[in-house]
Amino acid sequence: MRSQVEEVESLVARVGTHPVWGYAHCQRVHEQTRELAEEEGMSYDPEILHISALLHDIGLYKAYNLREAPDHARRSATVAERILSDLDFPPEATRMVTDAVVHHPPGAKRGRSMEATLLKDAVALDYLGAVGLSRVLAMVGLEDDVPDLPAAVRHAESLHRSIPGFLTLESSARIARERVAQTNSFLDDLRGATANLELL
Repeated sequence: MRSQVEEVESLVARVGTHPVWGYAHCQRVHEQTRELAEEEGMSYDPEILHISALLHDIGLYKAYNLREAPDHARRSATVAERILSDLDFPPEATRMVTDAVVHHPPGAKRGRSMEATLLKDAVALDYLGAVGLSRVLAMVGLEDDVPDLPAAVRHAESLHRSIPGFLTLESSARIARERVAQTNSFLDDLRGATANLELL
């Protein structure tokens, strides 16, 4: 399956140019899944985990932004299934990937595998801390609910309140606490320097 992983990675590197959900996000999520697995002593299939991380947001990319499913996770799973079928990826492994992709959003029901659990927590953690704040700021003007910088700050604060409650693993919860504390300190300073965002 290694050559198939390389083909998927090459594809996502090429089409995943989105500043929030693109290839760099997928790389960070993959690295975070591996760190969580090591810290938790969890065994997993490295190829399934890697491909799940690479394809979890592919339904958001222009080349694959189909309207066949109501949410991006289901669209991404549909696209992932097509891509993996074209690559002759094993059917059971494909089912594991699509299950992880469908269940990756924070707040969604848990998937059936260790790979799904690792992906879900890693995706959630990428909304927190300095990187998470940077991603939310990159949403300005791209997302209807983040039209300007004050809205982005409020969105980031909302994520920092809600995301920790969606995490499954103890190591994820610890990382979330650290990232939330760091970012809250920055956001408090920002509010103080901008008259509670009025001057932002």
